[in-house]
Amino acid sequence: MPDALACISLYRDLAATYKKDANNQLDYEILGRMSQETQDQNEFSSILGATQQAEETNPFSVNQRFNYYYTLNEDNIFAFEAQHLWQDEDPFYNAIIQDKTTYEDTADGLGLDDNQIDYNINQDRRVKTNQLDAKLDYFNILNDKSNINFTLGTILSNQKFNSEIFQTLDDGSIFNNQPVDYDPVNDVDYAFTDLYLAVHYKLKAGIFTFTPGLSAHSYSARNTQFGVSYTDNFFRVLPDLDVRLQLKKSETLTFNYRMQTQFTDVNQIAEGLVLNRYNSFFSGNQELESAIAHNVSLFYYSFNMFNYTNVFGRLNYTKNIDRIRTATNFQPGSVINVGSPFNSEFADETLTASGRFQRAFGKLRATARGSWNYAKFNQVINDRVSINENYTQNYGLELRSNFREAPNFTVGYGYTIQDIDQGSTRTKAYTSAPTLEFDALIWKTFTFRTEYAYTSISNDLGQDNSFDFWDASLAYRKDADANWEFELKATNLLNTLSQVQVNAGGLSVRTNEYFIQPRFVTFRAVYNL
Repeated sequence: MPDALACISLYRDLAATYKKDANNQLDYEILGRMSQETQDQNEFSSILGATQQAEETNPFSVNQRFNYYYTLNEDNIFAFEAQHLWQDEDPFYNAIIQDKTTYEDTADGLGLDDNQIDYNINQDRRVKTNQLDAKLDYFNILNDKSNINFTLGTILSNQKFNSEIFQTLDDGSIFNNQPVDYDPVNDVDYAFTDLYLAVHYKLKAGIFTFTPGLSAHSYSARNTQFGVSYTDNFFRVLPDLDVRLQLKKSETLTFNYRMQTQFTDVNQIAEGLVLNRYNSFFSGNQELESAIAHNVSLFYYSFNMFNYTNVFGRLNYTKNIDRIRTATNFQPGSVINVGSPFNSEFADETLTASGRFQRAFGKLRATARGSWNYAKFNQVINDRVSINENYTQNYGLELRSNFREAPNFTVGYGYTIQDIDQGSTRTKAYTSAPTLEFDALIWKTFTFRTEYAYTSISNDLGQDNSFDFWDASLAYRKDADANWEFELKATNLLNTLSQVQVNAGGLSVRTNEYFIQPRFVTFRAVYNL
């Protein structure tokens, strides 16, 4: 549970467009982001005892986009698009383990100094990313029913990863510990290049539109660490197909197939020990290879302007081959584990389906939606291979009003079923969540808003938990042109002390209880320039 969480972010976005004439247009945008995030957390484990954790990071990034469009004539069109990302991340992690007895085996493995009151372990980590994505498209309009598109593009990426684990002693000095089987330091240089040429042909035949395509890629991935370099160069052709069926003017059915190559990033290949948490460690694999993904999707959309009926449905299937998975080894009788990635020889599969029906009845709009997800993946725990199957169902109903003068409301209900089969264990969790929102404009100067949400969580083991939240606010603004606005806001009116979440991971199913801030009231004054 986070006892204290603070985040300060600064964004700056500048954009410009230059249009010389109808045939030439240039767009440029630069987005900068800086933030400072800190989090303090006190945790108690029935196995490891009490632990104090602190995290701090001050990341920044600069993202630039450059687009140029040129129309030579009505049959020949060019488009150039480029994007550059410069990013610097520096997360720091600290954990103080107060119960040394339960952490003794791990401390020995990490090479910690045992002659201390507690174990105070730290990790400095820094990841620098410099990436350029650029492509040039050429469109040739063959006739009013077909065109052909050629694309020449590249991805150039360089990442540098540095990390170090060390111990702070009782006197405040630094002890550079040496783990038994791992290096506590990482210094990795990772470079990735993708040079590709693609061609797509688009043909409209009656109500059908066919767009088959091929892309030829020359890949190169190279990383250097501990004085050793590993390079993976190869060539691959990837097909794709898009078929659109125009049933009516506002009703379409679209089929899409795509084959993709998936690569890792520098975090997965760093072989030195990385501290994810005080009880979860990670050591990368320098020789990781790419994976292949086959993706098939079917999408339906319909909109009726006469009765404002909106219907959509999506079906998606993905099969991953040689996907990067993590082999996990637990210490005997403990929850402390070390993970290491590898290319799995077993295929992982995911099947998802979702749908929504929405219709307006005068000033009321009703919505019904549902989604279903099935995921099958293989994992290795303590050198044993197991198959995990997760089933998730989500259902929702909502009724919303849209009056211009009268008060408006939203009533909703959500229901979720999670069925997690981890081979040796199987768990089912059920979540029921009704919600209510209400807002009203009073005397054209006051705005009253209130929200209420109730959540009930249960599982097949007979464990039940429920919590609810109620917030309300009253804002005053003299008129629409007024510069000043004043607001009185009450949060957590019911003084709810905690909330529960069910999280399904590859290693475990966790029911987490988060303690939250008690009831409080704030006053806000806003002046609009």
